[in-house]
Amino acid sequence: MLRILAPLLVLLCASAASAQCLGDGVQLFPAPGAIVPTNTRFLLEGVGTARSQVAALVGKTLRLVSDNHTVEVKAQRGWESSLGRVTVVLKAAGKLEPGTRYALRVDEVLPNVMLLNGHGSTVVPEWRTGKGPDASPPRWLRKPAVSEGLLRRTPQGTTRFVRLNLSLREDSPAYLVVKLESRRPGPAVQQYVVPVHNNTAFIGHEACSGTFAMEDGRSYRARIQAFDAAGQPAPGVPPVDFEAPAE
Repeated sequence: MLRILAPLLVLLCASAASAQCLGDGVQLFPAPGAIVPTNTRFLLEGVGTARSQVAALVGKTLRLVSDNHTVEVKAQRGWESSLGRVTVVLKAAGKLEPGTRYALRVDEVLPNVMLLNGHGSTVVPEWRTGKGPDASPPRWLRKPAVSEGLLRRTPQGTTRFVRLNLSLREDSPAYLVVKLESRRPGPAVQQYVVPVHNNTAFIGHEACSGTFAMEDGRSYRARIQAFDAAGQPAPGVPPVDFEAPAE
């Protein structure tokens, strides 16, 4: 049985601690403010009421703008969770210029939508590019393993996560694509994207939405693939087995 670690709630749900819900809006990967390679791709996630708006962007074009340069990015189909979230991939039509600050004009296609990982604002998200492209795929230094679990019940619903510890040799931001399946007959296979922060990733859900639905004490197998911000994959790793947190 996984150890239930209540203090993780501060990290997982800090943006809406009082309601235990992330809220309605969008999140971006890499997180706004990060330094990104000139061949980066962006992931745009819609949460709650913004889910359908983000899903409708597939096939449409957004703009990345700097003071002297504009690059079009096209929204491509990504992943959809069973708990109120959808993520599309934003692929640039050309290389970004090094050492340049770019803003993604999300406001032109999603006016007044809240940026959830931009300190809860409608400010246009920005990044600065590094010296050039990321040409090397990530490499595993420590393969992913479940270390802790979190379960908390509130009037708004249940928060349930497991924490993955891992280590990648990678200069740019990284994310995981996780395929989660029950180890006994039950819910359908789920597949979704999970960002990596400080060699840590979280699988699960908060009270109102989440990346993966999990049931009390059910045994799961997670098949994990890691990617860098340029979309380059790391070598494959064995699946990770765990039990969902339960009281």
